[in-house]
Amino acid sequence: MARPLVIIGGYLTSPSDFAALARTLEQPPFGFRVFVTPIGRMRWALTRDWDFRPVLRIVRDTVARALRETGAETVTILAHSVGGTVARMYLGDQPYKGEIYGGHRFVHHLIMLGTPHHSQEFWTRQTVGFTNRCYPGAYYDHIRYTSIIGRSIQANRQGRWVERMAYNSYVLIDGPAGAQAWGDGITTLTCAALPGAEYLVVSGLHHSPFHGRPWYGDPEGLRDWQRVLLGSSSVVV
Repeated sequence: MARPLVIIGGYLTSPSDFAALARTLEQPPFGFRVFVTPIGRMRWALTRDWDFRPVLRIVRDTVARALRETGAETVTILAHSVGGTVARMYLGDQPYKGEIYGGHRFVHHLIMLGTPHHSQEFWTRQTVGFTNRCYPGAYYDHIRYTSIIGRSIQANRQGRWVERMAYNSYVLIDGPAGAQAWGDGITTLTCAALPGAEYLVVSGLHHSPFHGRPWYGDPEGLRDWQRVLLGSSSVVV
């Protein structure tokens, strides 16, 4: 029986951004059957605090397709950036704007790449707050939660453009503590730590190709965190 893995992208990503990674994960030593959620850049651009239901419905439908086509009972979810927040919402049994997804019944492992688990950012802080209130930490005992974060860029208000960009992002999500923090260019090390989840810091890994290489989906980046997919655990925070 094929092992299904569902990829959820992050803000302003496209399914094509994960095509190479999906092909790699379908080959040995991984052997997954990979399903990339069809969430395009425009859909992400329209997704803000006022309503995450369109992307949640796509995740729900993609997981259902993965189970139907493989005959498996559960999937692994691999979520990039805010996709990790979407995944945690999908797992839940609490109503979100009148809808309940209950995805915890269909998921056995949630892996999050550069996901910010708290945020002061205007467009997502309500959604992140809802998720943390309803499903704090590694909420479901029967699900393995893993948070992976790159340590590649330190915030510097007067540094190179990527350091200045990191400064703006880190302060936006982490407040004053982000002013000199390290992270992957978007998410700080501390912001990526989800209480109770496995936690892996990977030196030199970037949030996206826009921020630098390697990023999480590059072959050389994958080598540094692939043990999570192959069964080895990380430090629990």
